Amino acid sequence: MKTRAGLFRAVGEPLEVVELDLAEPGPDDVVVRIVAAGICGTDLHQVKGEWQRPTPMVLGHEGAGIVEHVGDAVDSVRVGDEVVLSWAPSCGTCADCARARPAACVPLHRAIGNGTLVDGTTGMSLDGATVYRGTATGAWAEHVVVSSQVALPTHGAVPLRDAALLGCAALTGVGAVLFAARATPGGVALVIGAGGVGQFVVQGARLAGAEAIVVVDPVEARREQVLRLGATHAVHPDDLKETMAWVSPEGADYGFDAVGYPETTVTALRFTRSGGTTVMVGLPPTGLRLDLDPGEFLRREKFLTGTMYGSEDPAVALPILLEHVAAGRLELAPLLGEVFSLDAIDDAVQASLELPAGRVLIEP
Repeated sequence: MKTRAGLFRAVGEPLEVVELDLAEPGPDDVVVRIVAAGICGTDLHQVKGEWQRPTPMVLGHEGAGIVEHVGDAVDSVRVGDEVVLSWAPSCGTCADCARARPAACVPLHRAIGNGTLVDGTTGMSLDGATVYRGTATGAWAEHVVVSSQVALPTHGAVPLRDAALLGCAALTGVGAVLFAARATPGGVALVIGAGGVGQFVVQGARLAGAEAIVVVDPVEARREQVLRLGATHAVHPDDLKETMAWVSPEGADYGFDAVGYPETTVTALRFTRSGGTTVMVGLPPTGLRLDLDPGEFLRREKFLTGTMYGSEDPAVALPILLEHVAAGRLELAPLLGEVFSLDAIDDAVQASLELPAGRVLIEP
C-alpha cells in the first residue's frame, strides 16, 4: 500500500511531502489513518542536528487516528476504533519489558537509534530505497502500519485532535510527577521549561495536590499559559532565585527539568530541597554530560532520577489519564497550538522551532 508522508532528508533542508510504499501489515499489525500528530521536542532534536539518525526519515511519534485494518492475530482493537499511538511497544523478552517498563526496552532504544521498528525493519520505502522511522513510529504521514501494541484505544473518550497530545507529551509530563517522582499532596513543585511536556508536568503537579507550582521559562506566552493550567508562579529564569527565596526558601520538594540541557538539570537540582527529588524529563542533545556537585547528594541527601515516557507502561497510564480528562481534572484542548496540513509540514516544523505556547499539530 502507499501513503503520503512528510520526509526529512537532512539538517537545513526543508521537509517535503512524498508518496511512500508501506509494507503489507502482518498478523499482529494494524493500519492506522492518522488524524492528528504533534511536533515534539524529540522530533526537533533530529531537525536541528542534535541527534544523528539515519535518513531519509519520517519523523513524528505523537499521534492519534482511526484503525482501518487489523491483522488476523489482533484482538485488542477493531476496524473503526479511535486510538492513540504509543511509541513504546514491548519486545516482550528483555529484562525491562519483564518488569513492565516497555519504554526502557533495550531493543526498542536500539531500534530508535537505528531508525527502525523493533524487528529491525522500517516497512517504508521510496523508489525501492529504505525510508527510516522517527522514534520507531513515523507518524507524520497519512497512514502508518504498526504493531497492535502501538495502537491504544481511547474508546472515543476525547476528540482525536486532543488525543494526539496523550501519545507523548501528556504521558511523559503527567507520568513524571505521578509515577517517577510519586509526588504526594502539599509539596512544592519546581518545573523548568513550559513547553508541551512542561505544561503537562504542571498539570501533573496540580493533580498530585501540590501546594505551590513554580514554573521557569524565558517565553512570556508560555508563562501565561502555565498560570492558566495551575501554576502558582511563572517566572523568567533571571527571577527564579528571588522567587524561590520567598515561595520556598528551603527549595522545592520536587524539581522537574522539562528541557533536558545540563544547565537546566543543574538548576532544578540546585533549587530542590535537602532530601527532595529532582526528575530529568526532557531529553538532551547527543554527547552532553552533567557536571554535578557530590555535596548535593552527600550533605543534602537529594535524589536525582530520570523518567522515560512517564515511567509507566503506556497501556496502563493512558486509561488513568483518560479518567482525569473525563473528570475535568486534566486539560488537553487549551494546550493545542497552530494546526497545519501535511502539505505544510515544513511550515509546521518552523513554527514549532519558534517556541510557541501551544503544541503545533499536523492534520494529514
